[in-house]
Amino acid sequence: MSLCCALNYENIKKDRLIIHETNNYFVCPTLGSMGIRGYLLVISKEHFEGSGDIPQSLHEELDDIVNYSKARVKEVYGKESTVFEHGPKVGYCSGGGCLDHAHLHVVPGVDIIEEFSIDLMKGLNEKDQFYRVDKIEGFKRTSDIFNTGKTSYVLIETPSQKRVIAQVSYKAKRQWLRQLVAKKIKTEKWNWRMHPDNETISQTIDDLAGKF
Repeated sequence: MSLCCALNYENIKKDRLIIHETNNYFVCPTLGSMGIRGYLLVISKEHFEGSGDIPQSLHEELDDIVNYSKARVKEVYGKESTVFEHGPKVGYCSGGGCLDHAHLHVVPGVDIIEEFSIDLMKGLNEKDQFYRVDKIEGFKRTSDIFNTGKTSYVLIETPSQKRVIAQVSYKAKRQWLRQLVAKKIKTEKWNWRMHPDNETISQTIDDLAGKF
């Protein structure tokens, strides 16, 4: 499987998994939902390596579809969502379980900001490694980091709508924030390749039918 194959718009549309779309993005349940109904991905139709690779002219549309998805999830499940993105190469994606194609996770009912903060410090294992955390709005900071080509980033928006970005200079764990979600809900099934969880995908599609 190529890195982008799993997030290809035409393939996902053919499988009838798309529950909402705009000109440049679409929304579908995620593979590996870990039993979390309403766990969605917001994905770019065109190939970009991450939100930092997306042109600024498309940032507002991305923010709009993320916020719209969160609102629909809140309406159906009564839960606020954490939103996150593993930036390109943060887990050395070419050899791991993540995908270098722009996609944001929308995860209802789980707040992992404290666990993420602790893990950032744990990642500092060698001299001159660093991370930098900024509170942000929009996606300009992801673009700034991506365009340097020297480091990567992890973006996370809390259920209280605080959006922060961590610029990291070290290799992170594969599916880093998914692992934190799994730990928070006490499951080992964080690897979407090994645990696709098709049952929860079907439940999410049924739950959200007609809600977008």
